[in-house]
Amino acid sequence: MFKKMILLAFITLLSSGIVFAQNEDVRSQAAGQAYNSGMDLSRQKKFDKAIPKFLEAIKEDSNFPKANYMLAYAYQKTTKYSEAENAYKNAIKLDSKFEKAYISLAKLQSKIDKTSEAINTYKAVLAFNPTSSKANFGLGKIYYQQKVWEKALKFSNASIESNGKYAPAHNILGLTYAGLKRHSKAAEAFENAIANTSAKQKQLKGTYYYRLGEAYVNAKNYTKAEDALKKAISSTRRSNVKAACNFNLGIVYKNKGQSQKALKHFREAAKNRSWKQSAEYEIDIILNPDKYSY
Repeated sequence: MFKKMILLAFITLLSSGIVFAQNEDVRSQAAGQAYNSGMDLSRQKKFDKAIPKFLEAIKEDSNFPKANYMLAYAYQKTTKYSEAENAYKNAIKLDSKFEKAYISLAKLQSKIDKTSEAINTYKAVLAFNPTSSKANFGLGKIYYQQKVWEKALKFSNASIESNGKYAPAHNILGLTYAGLKRHSKAAEAFENAIANTSAKQKQLKGTYYYRLGEAYVNAKNYTKAEDALKKAISSTRRSNVKAACNFNLGIVYKNKGQSQKALKHFREAAKNRSWKQSAEYEIDIILNPDKYSY
C-alpha cells in the first residue's frame, strides 16, 4: 500500500491525471514515419536534426510515450537538460510504468544536482517494480555519494539480489565497504565487479582492478594487491589510474622490504601532478630514513 502511495504521489506531481499509452500498432502513419526518421538520425548521432522529427511525431500523435522518451534523450545529448527533464516526465505521464523513462529521468536529475528529485524518481520505480536492479543501484549510488553508508549497502545489495551480474552495483558496494573501511568486503565486491565486466570494457576493468588492488593494500594483503595493481596498469590508458597504481605498488614493495622496486614505482607516480607530493614524500622516507626516525 505504501509503495502504491509513493507511485501515485509521483505521478500526481507530473499530471493531474494518468494517460496510458495506446497500442503501438495503431500509430498514425505520419507519426510513425517521423519517429523512424528521428531514430535513424539518432543512430547517426545527429541529435539536433532528430529533435524536430520527434516533435513532429508527438504533434501527429500526442499519446506517444516512446517519441517523448527519444525527444528527451536527444535533448539530453544536446545538453538541453531542462527540456530533456520535461520530455522524460511527459513520457511517464503517458505510461506510468515506463521504467526506462524513470531511470533516465533519475540519472538526469542526479547529473543536474536535483538529488532529492532523483531519489523520488527511483523510489517511484520501486513502487511498481521492487526488484528493479537499476533503480536499486541508482539509490545505492546516490547514498554512497552522500556517505549514507547503511542505505548505500541496502540498495546496492538489493540491486545485486535482483541481478547478480550487474557489475556497477558490485562496484558501488565495494566503494561503500571501502568508505566503511571494511577492506576485505570491499575486495570481495570488486572481484565480483571484475568477474561481471566484459573483456571488451578494458578501461572499466582496469579501474576495477585498481580499486581491488587498493582494497588489498588497505587490508595488508600485499601479494594479492601486487597482482591486481599490475593487471590494472596493463588494462588502462588513464594516466591518473596508472599513477595511482604505481603509488600503491610502491606501498606494496615498501612493505615487502623491496626498496628499489618501491622507488621505481614511486618515481613513476611522481610524474603525475595529482600524486607528485605523496610519491615524493615516500621517496624521501626511503632515501633519508634518518629524517623520519624519532
